[in-house]
Amino acid sequence: MSKVINCKEIMVFVITGGPGFGKTTVVNLLDKLGFPVGHESARALLSNNIKQNESVNRLQIPPDFERIVATKRIEFLQSIDREIIAFSDRGLPDQIAYSWYKKKTPSVFLSEMVSKNRYAPNVFVTPPWQSIFVQDEIRRETYEEAIEIHSSILKAYAQNGYDLVNLPLVNPEERIGFILNFLGI
Repeated sequence: MSKVINCKEIMVFVITGGPGFGKTTVVNLLDKLGFPVGHESARALLSNNIKQNESVNRLQIPPDFERIVATKRIEFLQSIDREIIAFSDRGLPDQIAYSWYKKKTPSVFLSEMVSKNRYAPNVFVTPPWQSIFVQDEIRRETYEEAIEIHSSILKAYAQNGYDLVNLPLVNPEERIGFILNFLGI
């Protein structure tokens, strides 16, 4: 069931934060509640890559990874009617943040896509939370590295004119309640 409100702004709300701080759990619960969601395309692509290359003991990132992930994010964003509230597990500015974290200059393509494709003005942030942080076959960063990425993410969204809304350090259901209360639904 899609939630509809009367608004002319983009209604795709990003949920972001450093890796391992609970954003995907929140997005998955929003999905179960009937909201349209854009799942984390970078993680899905890397997961498929691992399955296809089981004999390789490292992540193999395709050369066009940035463009594939950005395109999937844009397709989701453009698929949502303006009256529908939807959520995205990360957004295009996250890709800018990861470039900075890797000490790379964001590509012209990515910079243009971030500028041309806007999300709702409020971005929900899952702040660092060590007690829920875990590493896995894709999330290989340490907690300290996750905090560095988190800082880059905050900077990327702030520099692109988004208002950051920190989610409380509470269970996922309470985080959902916070988001819905914030949005007035």
